[in-house]
Amino acid sequence: MKNIKILAIGAALTLGLASCGDSYFNVDLEQNIKTESAYSNAQDVQNGMIGAFYQLGTYQFYGRDVVALGDMASDLAIASSRSGHFLTIYQYNIVDTDGDLEDIWSSGYSVLDKCTRTIQGGKAVLDKTEELKLSEEEEITVNMAIAECYALRALATFTMTNIFGLPYQAGTTNSQLGIALLVNEPLQPFVNTKRSTVEECYAQVLSDIATAKEYYIDDSVLPGETGFFMNASAIFALEARVNLYMGKYKEAQEAAATSLSLLKNGDNYDLPSDDIYSSMWSSIAINDETIFAISKTDDDNLSANALNTLYGSYYGAPTEALKALFNITDVRTTLQITFGNTTYAYKWQGTSTSHAVSNIPVFRKSEMYLIIAECAAQLGNIDEAKDALFYTAKRDAAIESVDDLPATKDELLSFIADERARELCLEGHRWFDARRTGVKLDVVNGAHHEFDVAKFVYPIPASEINAGFGIVQNEGWSDNLPQ
Repeated sequence: MKNIKILAIGAALTLGLASCGDSYFNVDLEQNIKTESAYSNAQDVQNGMIGAFYQLGTYQFYGRDVVALGDMASDLAIASSRSGHFLTIYQYNIVDTDGDLEDIWSSGYSVLDKCTRTIQGGKAVLDKTEELKLSEEEEITVNMAIAECYALRALATFTMTNIFGLPYQAGTTNSQLGIALLVNEPLQPFVNTKRSTVEECYAQVLSDIATAKEYYIDDSVLPGETGFFMNASAIFALEARVNLYMGKYKEAQEAAATSLSLLKNGDNYDLPSDDIYSSMWSSIAINDETIFAISKTDDDNLSANALNTLYGSYYGAPTEALKALFNITDVRTTLQITFGNTTYAYKWQGTSTSHAVSNIPVFRKSEMYLIIAECAAQLGNIDEAKDALFYTAKRDAAIESVDDLPATKDELLSFIADERARELCLEGHRWFDARRTGVKLDVVNGAHHEFDVAKFVYPIPASEINAGFGIVQNEGWSDNLPQ
């Protein structure tokens, strides 16, 4: 499997987009471009940005594995021994050579590397604006590509830190190890590196988010019309999620509210109709819920590498614990379908022409309202929390007004935790939510009662450790596997 050292060698020699399923190194000789010559105009910078988005959406990262881990490692989803896919993650039968973890590590670093190179290349092009005779439109293109890459780098850094590092703990030094950061330089071959602390990783994420905002040209281009790129609404959504994980509730609430304000009709409390909500999972069109989604098309040959397949013909399914969270009056029950004795996840149902194809939501409008609700409750603003929570809670027809929601802080926070499970299930949030809140999980469908997932961290892949370039293992990681 790829590790930082090998990836750096490949990146130093090549810059190209591999087709789905190809190795990062399977680039034709005529596509090899020296790094210092890779960015000579606005189109090159835009191509670099598109390459970073492509890598983010591969099945080895956010296109399947990161999202699947977030639920398969929790109490909400089952992996089946009939297929064996994601079974080691589900059963916590983890080794440091696990293929899914190796893929997340290497693909995540590929995103970081492509973003860093494009940021550098974009800045170099802007430095030569007069020499290259860039038009105003080309300058905007370059600035926007740099902004997108800062935002993507923040997202990838945040994601990797929360998989390969112990969770952030508010009020502590957070000296536990995170990942090796890429900031001013892309991956370099044969250079020793070291892991930064979780505190340093979070600081870098927030710095990249702030810089992403600076590279947008002006307010007129902030909102963006597409949900398939990290537009301004998505950048503020990421900022909201990061601050929520840090326990910075005021900042998280403000960022979530700003994210909604940048959406068309985002800051109102009207839900999509039940029919629209149920059908949006079988469409690859942008919908009212989308802030940022990984775009898939019917031409994508995803097959076995799709979330749809994992939760379909590979027999992934909701747990009994998840099904028990829903009332029969909840519209979200229409997203589950039962064949025989098995209930399957129907969010990943595909389109009418390709059952393996669905867009993958990274940030949704509903998540922002849930962040506002949780933060307001934590800050003691109960009425404000209930108003925001009602946005998703009323998907259950039995909840007709905010008066039907809990009235005390502790009861409200408990309801919000369950509501996040109901609304965001199978989208990759539950494992991370449990780690940040300290909730104990019944993993492996109840076989391991009250597993403290906040004390567990995945191992750095053995291939990276064995490369001998300074990356150290998470000490004692196997000691905290569920017993």
